[in-house]
Amino acid sequence: MEFYRSRGWAPLVLVILADNMIVGIAPLITKRKFGVRFVRFVGRSWFPPDFIVEDQYREICLSHALDFLFRTLRCQFVELILPAESPNLRVLKHLCIHKAKTIDFCTKPAIGHCIIPIDRTWDEFKASRGRNFRRKFKKIERHLDQAGSWRIIYVENENKESDVFQRILDVERMSWKEAWRSKIGMEIDPDLLMIWKGAQYTTKTEPKFNWSIGFLELNGQTLAYSLFLQYKGVAFDVKTSYDARYKRFYPGVYVNNATIRELFNKRQVRNIDFLTDLPFHRIWTSICLPRVKVMMSQKGVSSIVMRANLKLVELMRVNLKLVEFLRMMRLRQL
Repeated sequence: MEFYRSRGWAPLVLVILADNMIVGIAPLITKRKFGVRFVRFVGRSWFPPDFIVEDQYREICLSHALDFLFRTLRCQFVELILPAESPNLRVLKHLCIHKAKTIDFCTKPAIGHCIIPIDRTWDEFKASRGRNFRRKFKKIERHLDQAGSWRIIYVENENKESDVFQRILDVERMSWKEAWRSKIGMEIDPDLLMIWKGAQYTTKTEPKFNWSIGFLELNGQTLAYSLFLQYKGVAFDVKTSYDARYKRFYPGVYVNNATIRELFNKRQVRNIDFLTDLPFHRIWTSICLPRVKVMMSQKGVSSIVMRANLKLVELMRVNLKLVEFLRMMRLRQL
């Protein structure tokens, strides 16, 4: 949360009660800038939460949340990223259009998240990915064999959290991201710190939650790690990083694959969720579930600004695609 506070955001957690019971929670953050109040979910766009509500109280909870945000808190803009299949998406749209007629509602596609269904054995999964998949990882293993002695180590819900986290930090300091962090004066990845602290706390309070890490070692040196969180039958691939000095071995891809294999073999989860949609995820899956960015604002001037902003973003996206196309054409001519 220190990361968000340093950028002007303040925590805003809405708790809705009915019949003396908590029936809804909205984990939000808010910021006021140039006299305009903004609200969004806490967390990054690739790891967004959702409204946590009891199904029978869903419409009541969301109605109270909107009422608080726009009437009590007097927000001008609320931006939420939701799974396209979230039941809250339909209810929010219904409330804004048919009930809270002072709230403008619009949506646009957001970055999706790739998943791997664990509905077969690892050998069956490997066969389904084709010959190139198997060749890719055999080639990496041959290069590792030529470089020395290597191994994959799995750590799960260990008591020596500080030792494990230090190994993670050692890899991060040698990753390609370190130069970028140094440039902006960031000593440690705030997302990594938030995820790690949250995982340690949740492990102690929620029996169905656990974390696991795969480390790739070569000649006693840690080359890469892959951190997964597991909850209610889903394993979330939250962080993978590698030592940039060993990039030629594709250590990040290899340790990720080894950890995925471990999850297949343990049969404790039904899905692996990559949380985002990056090109290298296509090594393992072609299934990408959509997300939606929901934008709500007070009708009037703020609504006009919001729609103008949408048009500007679309125009910038088109221009970027044109620039990339022209760059590729130029490269082909060289």
